[in-house]
Amino acid sequence: MIFRSLASSSKGNAYIVTDGETTILLECGLPYKKLEKLSGHTLTSVAACFITHEHKDHSQATGQLIRRGVPVYMSYKTAVALDLPDAEIIMPGEPVRIGALLVMAFPVVHDASDPVGYLIDDTHTGERLFFAADTRGLNYVVEHPTYIAVECNYEESLLESSTQMPDSLKNRIRHSHFELSDVIRWLHKQDLSGVLTIYLLHLSAGHSRASAWEARFRQEFPGINIVICKE
Repeated sequence: MIFRSLASSSKGNAYIVTDGETTILLECGLPYKKLEKLSGHTLTSVAACFITHEHKDHSQATGQLIRRGVPVYMSYKTAVALDLPDAEIIMPGEPVRIGALLVMAFPVVHDASDPVGYLIDDTHTGERLFFAADTRGLNYVVEHPTYIAVECNYEESLLESSTQMPDSLKNRIRHSHFELSDVIRWLHKQDLSGVLTIYLLHLSAGHSRASAWEARFRQEFPGINIVICKE
């Protein structure tokens, strides 16, 4: 299984997952033409798209994808929020099979209608990807993950010291996004013995330190490849 980030920030999110035969898109939070360009003009070969919630930086191209015949999966309340009656509805805990990929949604905490994350299994290789984009935190213990792609949005000390942001917005971030130390604590609760790569998603432009975080994660999780997904 290959996981590739096309865009990962508040400006837009999109990720490719492929087993070499079947390709799916996670999030489509960019204009369609830009998404097409970043993907290498491979959107015609995308078997399906799965989005986590209705915010524009995760869902912008949903309508265009549906009109071009790509099934786009989301929770029912997300489809209502986006006014997309033609969306495919995925229910948490009920896997959807796309080729050899088995995709299961699970609920997360975020300031959206009915946000979800995704657990993706390659039924040929046994590899498993855990994917959680925007979320306040996670209570899950993931069984046998191979790859973990998880939001790591901000560092509390950087957010608190910001003079360019009102307290109301700071509190909104705290209640809707995953903080550095919380991500590390959550990861330490997981069985990482089979994990090859941890991908850190959706870093805040003003409240993150990519190089320092990468060094810290390498120290916290030796032997695991750490990838910061760039904007």
